[in-house]
Amino acid sequence: MKHTSLALLLPSLLVGAFVVGAQAQTASVPTPAGTEITNQATATFEPVTPGGESSAESNIVRTVVQAVCAVSVSPDGTVQAPGQSATLLPGEGTTFSYTVVNSGNDRFTLPLAARTEAGSAHTPATRLVLDANRNGVADAGEGEVASLTLEAGAAARVLLVVETADSARGDAFVNLVASCGGGQQDANNVSRVRVGPPPVLAVQKSFTPALVRPGTETTVTVTTRNAGNGGSREVVLTDPLGEQIAQGLVFVPGSAQASAGTLEYTADGVTWQATEPAGVRGVRVRAASLAAGQGLTLTFRMRATDAAENRIIPNVATAVTGRQQAQGTASADVRYQPGVAIGPLGQPEAPENTPADTQTRPFAVVGQEVCFDHTLKNTGDVRDLFTVTVTYPQGAATARMTGADGAPLVQPLPLDPGATALVRVCYDATQAGGLEALITAKGTRGTSNTTRDVVQAVEAGLPELLKTVSPGPERTVSQGEELTYTLRVRNPYARPLTGVTVSDPLPGHVDFVEASAGGRVSGEAGAQTVSWAVGTLAPGETRTFTVRARVSVRAVDGEALKNIFNMVSTELPTPLPSNEVSSPVWTAALRITKAVSSPQAAPGDRLTYTLKIQNLSASTAIVDAVVTDTPARGLEYLPGTSTLGGQPLADPTVTSGVLRWGIGTIPAGGTVEITYQTRVTADATGELVNRVEVVGNGAGGNARAIASNVATAVTRLNLGTFAPLADLLGTVFVDRNRNGRFDKGLDTPVERARVLLAGGRLVLTDAAGRYHFANVPLGTHALRLDPNSAPYLPLNMPGDGGLPGTRTVHVRGLTGVDFPLAPLGGEIAAMRRTTLTVGGLRVEKSLHLVDGVYRVTLRLVSASDLADFELQDPLPAGAVLKEGRNTLSGTLKAGETLLTYDFAFTGELGAALTDPAVRWRN
Repeated sequence: MKHTSLALLLPSLLVGAFVVGAQAQTASVPTPAGTEITNQATATFEPVTPGGESSAESNIVRTVVQAVCAVSVSPDGTVQAPGQSATLLPGEGTTFSYTVVNSGNDRFTLPLAARTEAGSAHTPATRLVLDANRNGVADAGEGEVASLTLEAGAAARVLLVVETADSARGDAFVNLVASCGGGQQDANNVSRVRVGPPPVLAVQKSFTPALVRPGTETTVTVTTRNAGNGGSREVVLTDPLGEQIAQGLVFVPGSAQASAGTLEYTADGVTWQATEPAGVRGVRVRAASLAAGQGLTLTFRMRATDAAENRIIPNVATAVTGRQQAQGTASADVRYQPGVAIGPLGQPEAPENTPADTQTRPFAVVGQEVCFDHTLKNTGDVRDLFTVTVTYPQGAATARMTGADGAPLVQPLPLDPGATALVRVCYDATQAGGLEALITAKGTRGTSNTTRDVVQAVEAGLPELLKTVSPGPERTVSQGEELTYTLRVRNPYARPLTGVTVSDPLPGHVDFVEASAGGRVSGEAGAQTVSWAVGTLAPGETRTFTVRARVSVRAVDGEALKNIFNMVSTELPTPLPSNEVSSPVWTAALRITKAVSSPQAAPGDRLTYTLKIQNLSASTAIVDAVVTDTPARGLEYLPGTSTLGGQPLADPTVTSGVLRWGIGTIPAGGTVEITYQTRVTADATGELVNRVEVVGNGAGGNARAIASNVATAVTRLNLGTFAPLADLLGTVFVDRNRNGRFDKGLDTPVERARVLLAGGRLVLTDAAGRYHFANVPLGTHALRLDPNSAPYLPLNMPGDGGLPGTRTVHVRGLTGVDFPLAPLGGEIAAMRRTTLTVGGLRVEKSLHLVDGVYRVTLRLVSASDLADFELQDPLPAGAVLKEGRNTLSGTLKAGETLLTYDFAFTGELGAALTDPAVRWRN
């Protein structure tokens, strides 16, 4: 038997390489679809016949390769052994990169899907992205993909993008599944997403101190802490300062510090840098991570400027990690803390409305001050201005406040923080009974505090103190003459006065001789005081004391020996003065002589009078001397003719024809000479007797007037040379006060009024209301004012025969006839006058009620210039100044000065007139 073998020849399978992604991978390459595979069998054998056929071939079988789909995804992974893993915080995301390979033998479209495997603790959001640029990141423009179309053996990179929810915790298993469209699939590509416990950031912020005074600094502390159970990503703790700076709270350079991390600054709120810029508008600190329970603190200082005062400035700091953000807020209250306290001396902060804050006196008297001392204190932290006021819950008084120097308290009173001031309040009670005063101190910043002063009993009336002197003050005394002073004290109260002391400081120019009732003298000659320790003065009791003293050789003419005694008691600690007694000292007198230039005169002549005044005192000058000259009827003073010692002298004041000159001082033993001239008028008759006297004050403080003798000069009227013609003149004016005289400054002259003289002569008044007829024959004439040329009817005057405005006048020499006009009835309701004469100054004051408004006219006549002159003409209580001014200051020039003003007053007519007061520098 022959052995036969069969050989089957099969086509070889090709082994090659393909590229996946960017890396070359070796794999078995399937035969491409459509490939034709041929197969033929060959049999070999031993021929039966030698040399015969030894092999035989079968027929050829042809096979075409069909398309077969296969897909492969890497890396592989299972739930038990994930191929990739990422650890996240809730809300974070991650990306897993996969390679998808078409391992089939033809071009196929491979569906892709992402899924979360069973057993996951949470289900994250997923999406698939074709990583076209193969950088492992889902870039903008790389869209989501649901399938891949790949050539056989081709590969693509696919990204599985995962986003976790804020509530996610634990492990989630995500898978990329690739398939062949319902056929073979690759689903073992599990990756793990592990979400750990989240960090929980909290931010706390504070200002230390939170109450900031302008100009001082406060420390800002910002702390963020991870209160969660897991660590954080990078933490940025930021404090923007722009709004705080705009409100006056500014960053202190170099003050920022952090407990960890890196400090950064911004100057514009946008760009941050590690170096501190010139104008810091925000501070932050960056830390890589905060573990659970770990904190991060940022501190810096801010300064409050004046612009921040009275602002509450909020500030918000923010901590950020990942998508988590937390904020902390605090506010700085920028203001001063003003404060004030007033209380008893040395106890300004005694509790208000407590006995410790009340001062008490048992006794006071109406009309005598009782004083309480208080301490005012600035208890705040800022300089302030304080005002102290007094009100009266019980009783009534007038209060006078002084400072530590005794001067009136100047308010408002400035005090620095912690500074104090003494405030003395002296009360003059105005009614009997108890007195309670509430003293309130207020600051301009709204603070206030009170204290109380209490007087338990206020008595009406003062103890009666009466002093007399013998000889009385009506006569002068001289050196060596004895004076007896009598002092009388009476207690008018129903309670005793205790600890009573009476003291009598003697005038400097008397010497003590003797005192009654055990009086004791102390002090050197010229400064002696006599005192009596009375003790208790029973209710209604009267005590009398006497002191004998002698006028010293130190006394001089012109001084006044003024004496007052005082009384004090335990209840009345302020010395209570008696009345003053005054004894003028004078041993000499004034002497005046008068001469006239001619023993005879005719109408129209000038006469010159010479007055010589001698001060007979060898030691004391006469001050404020006033010369009074009374010319006879028919003598008219010629203005500008007065001289004193040959130098021009201001014209005298003329009142009802009486001339008065103020000539100032006449030195001791000195003589002054006055001359002046008069004109003889047609009214002169017989002997023209002129009388003159002088009055002055003795220098040295004595207000007693020293009068001279009365001197006369006589001139006889001689009509032999008097011309038969005369002048007729006068004034037409509105007589505001209806007194028939023209008062300059009050009455109103009437211009262009027509005055007619019998015989046909007519004149018009000038701007001053004056008219003049020259060369009028002597005798009786009829004179008339044309009523159509005047605003009002003339007053009824003597000589008008019952026809107002028509006069029968006897013309003789220079004859004057005025026409006063009656104003409307409502214009003048009342008139008052008062005159003040001081030295060489005379002040005449007139008061008129005009249409319901009081009009005051002040006429000041001074013999010389008065430097630093001040006039105060007080308004009556409750009056309101309407027009003009009631004061005058500066230098008052010699001569006449007029001052007018109006005021409204609803009080009684008798109270409308007040007395003016004047002063000047001598």
